[in-house]
Amino acid sequence: MVLTGAGAEPLRDHPVLRSRDLDEVQELGERLFAPHRLELSGRAGALDALVNAVGIQDVTIGYVRYGPPVRITVADMSDTYQINIPVTGAMKISDGRDTIIAGPRRPAVMVPGARYVGQWTLGCTQLAVNITRAALDDELARLLGRPITGPIRFDLGMDLAESAVQSWFSAVRLAVAEIDRSRSVLLDPRTAGHLERILITGLLLGARHDHSAALAEPHPHPGPSTVRRAVEIIEARAGEPLSVTDVAEAVGVSVRSLQEGFRAHVGVSPMAYLRDVRLVGAHRCLSQASPETTTVTDVACRWGFTHLGRFAAAYQRKYGVAPSRTLRADGSARNR
Repeated sequence: MVLTGAGAEPLRDHPVLRSRDLDEVQELGERLFAPHRLELSGRAGALDALVNAVGIQDVTIGYVRYGPPVRITVADMSDTYQINIPVTGAMKISDGRDTIIAGPRRPAVMVPGARYVGQWTLGCTQLAVNITRAALDDELARLLGRPITGPIRFDLGMDLAESAVQSWFSAVRLAVAEIDRSRSVLLDPRTAGHLERILITGLLLGARHDHSAALAEPHPHPGPSTVRRAVEIIEARAGEPLSVTDVAEAVGVSVRSLQEGFRAHVGVSPMAYLRDVRLVGAHRCLSQASPETTTVTDVACRWGFTHLGRFAAAYQRKYGVAPSRTLRADGSARNR
């Protein structure tokens, strides 16, 4: 599976290490990924290790090559989940119960608490996606609407022939491509959290694990009283940077339950309802304001619209005129 342009080295602008010293390479790998033992296999040639890596917040993406065949033993992944995606070559990996050959179309998933032995072939290069246990476990608990106990038990291998896995891997490719882009906006703290959320939630929904069946089950609809409380929160805080997660947590249900409850009792999603409340508020402000002292941008920002073009388009669809027309017409009428 191609990650970058032909001949391009993933994360090339984010070098961390280039070394032939085994101890130095192992020490860095332990700090970036997980405690392990690195050994050259058989009559391997000289080590020629390269590591490029980017840490976002709870996700680290790294590109690793060793050159000759190596053997890596991980006694315990500790507090991290790791997805190894061979770019070239292959890795035979075992967790003591199952053994797979990981390759460009079959990533391997390593979880906290398990022991792994991996044999890298000559010239094998890999992309490693590390996600902290706290972030992945918390996201699963949020999706399920209940706490979980113990680490998530993923299947050892992911099959890129499966559509859901392809979707997640597309998100990884996007992340790598954008990080490789000069001055990528995805590394800006204001957008990094969104990128992480896609990678974390996408992995939970795409890969097979011991909670996959629960995630696939429809959640019970919250009752009318819960939805009514959510509506009150949305109406009271519509001008704030409110997310569906914020509302779900405030009323004590999962995001999926809240969405299903809104569709059952309101007929639209929570975010669609929020957008409509904001449009109504913006319309009221524009109708009452003077064009001499107020701008459309002022009103849009006041009501939580951060993209002026999308605000104008949504306003036009709802009211049949541009927001500037409302401001000019109503303001002029009041000033006559």
